[in-house]
Amino acid sequence: MARTRIPTPYGTAFLHLYRNNKDAKEHLAFVVDHAQLEEGGDVEGGGEGERYFIRSKTLDAKWSEDETELDRLTRGAYVGRLSPTTHRASKPPAPTTTASTSTPPSSQSRPLPPLVRIHSECFTGETIGSMRCDCGEQLDEALRLISLPPSSSSPGRGAVIYLRQEGRGIGLLSKIRAYNLQDMGHDTVQANLLLGHGADERRYDIAAAILQDLGLGEEGEAMGGDHDATRMGIELLTNNPDKVKSLEAEGIKVVKRRAMIPRSWQHLHQQPVAMKADEEQRMQVDEPGAVLSVHGATLIGGGGAAYGVDLEKYLRTKVERMGHMLDLPIPSSSST
Repeated sequence: MARTRIPTPYGTAFLHLYRNNKDAKEHLAFVVDHAQLEEGGDVEGGGEGERYFIRSKTLDAKWSEDETELDRLTRGAYVGRLSPTTHRASKPPAPTTTASTSTPPSSQSRPLPPLVRIHSECFTGETIGSMRCDCGEQLDEALRLISLPPSSSSPGRGAVIYLRQEGRGIGLLSKIRAYNLQDMGHDTVQANLLLGHGADERRYDIAAAILQDLGLGEEGEAMGGDHDATRMGIELLTNNPDKVKSLEAEGIKVVKRRAMIPRSWQHLHQQPVAMKADEEQRMQVDEPGAVLSVHGATLIGGGGAAYGVDLEKYLRTKVERMGHMLDLPIPSSSST
């Protein structure tokens, strides 16, 4: 595995790459933890109100007796920020203990649980801006929310676990074939079933293992006391009840769920940004839907919204047939 710093439109994130012994895929984690880049970000605290960093135990471990400092730096096992003049390798984590002599914090000083999104790869939605789904929008929105400064409603830290399971686990080839079936009148669930797949073939045990490696959502008392933000559970960004159940079955403590409301439903019948005349003309001649030109982490862009007839059918199927926890908007007179 490896880790590196990635500047994004929403601030700096650490990209972690994971390999595993359950499938042949390389899964990813985008970790937002700005405190690691601040002055003194190479020292973790244990006092009341102080936070522990979101770091990979596997990455920081000692991999071999003869590994060098350069080996550790190259794979991303460093503290603070790398630069031509500053580079310090991390130390292997100390053995875990359940004993704690720390004083539990007051409710006023207890940090909010880290914000986490379990996101499945979607080439069409993230890379080419497809309006058949809201995957690109969800990835962008998750990174935006996790990157918000700390406040009474935002922890200011968290992670997106990015799983390589395209098309709800059926792969890109079958997903493209399913799109053709959808154009013939079948919904996204029916199309998968006609191809011999399940409605949703995703799995979340690997996501849980990544969260545990990062110290996120683990059960039990933390070495630094129960104020350790990485051991107090997570707030999960999802509409999918199966994600909550699957993570909890793997020992991840989900203390709160935050809905991912589609941006087009948040601003129904409103354009998020003013469009230029040529963009308006394009919308008149193209099929419903547009990618709004706003800077963000995906082609959809920050503040942009995926919308259109295909997306509405997809979202309604997820609510009505797959049990996703979203309130359907009142249909407009032009809806079919």
